[in-house]
Amino acid sequence: ALDLFAERNYASVTIKDIANSAEVNTALIYYYHESKEGLFRAAIEFAVDQAFKNFRHLQAHHDNPADIIDNWLNNHVQLYSPINKFVKVSLDYAGSETKIPVIDRQIRQFYDEEKRILSECICQGIQQDLFAPVDPDSLALFISTHLDGVMVRGVILDDFDVNQAVVALRRQIWAQLGYGDQAGSDRRAIRG
Repeated sequence: ALDLFAERNYASVTIKDIANSAEVNTALIYYYHESKEGLFRAAIEFAVDQAFKNFRHLQAHHDNPADIIDNWLNNHVQLYSPINKFVKVSLDYAGSETKIPVIDRQIRQFYDEEKRILSECICQGIQQDLFAPVDPDSLALFISTHLDGVMVRGVILDDFDVNQAVVALRRQIWAQLGYGDQAGSDRRAIRG
């Protein structure tokens, strides 16, 4: 379902299309999902869950806030396909006249959770004197917004190098945080 919703717009995909693609009877889909809206909601949930499941797995192996931010960026490269589909479906949905409150909440939940994770990591890094003092919420929003830009450009341009764009974004983030550069090292030495 996620593949079809990403390939075409929500309105043009039918339950029959999804059943044919999955090689199942439409009755089986209706057994698990009351409607196309229910299946669409499940597809959005799946894409969001995939992104955070992989990230939480990566996060479990690190305590360093810089490593956690780095993992979030890497997560977008590693899970480019489902995140790309989530972006396509979300863009299509946002442009449609159909508004479904539960789907609106799911999409917002993804962005709120992303911003929360990033903001908390930035706060921890500031408290640990790893990062320069910045506004954590503003920088988290910057990161989230620019990751979206990378994903959208990947949707629009077939030859766009997502990995290279994330590398460039990473450099910008570390520069804003004063992390890994001589100025950041001097600042930590002076405070320490």
